[in-house]
Amino acid sequence: MDDEYHIPETNSVSLSPGVGWGLAGLLIGCTLLISACALMVFNVMLFRTGLRGIPVEWAQLGAIIGTGGVALLGIFAVWCGTRGWSSAAQRRETTAFGVAGTISAAVGLVAWLIAGIDLLAVLRVI
Repeated sequence: MDDEYHIPETNSVSLSPGVGWGLAGLLIGCTLLISACALMVFNVMLFRTGLRGIPVEWAQLGAIIGTGGVALLGIFAVWCGTRGWSSAAQRRETTAFGVAGTISAAVGLVAWLIAGIDLLAVLRVI
């Protein structure tokens, strides 16, 4: 009877691989979505005020590197979500975090690509 309520030997808490990967995809995807919204606000302000006082060459370089880098992060987030989804399915665990991570990462990636392409258009790169 006393064995049922024993004190754990360690204080560590661990997540299953499916939950960990799905949570990573979910957090990165939501961050991409929020940053895409902020970038769209910045794009509108930049479009309305023009490029006065902005070193255009540096801004264009930064936009190309930033948009590409964050797009790669979005692809990584989609991969994390799908890996969490498949890992949870293989272990017969709930796939909720994997599904949510995949969907939020895909939506965040699309939103970021729209905002990034808009930024490149405002800066006259494309």
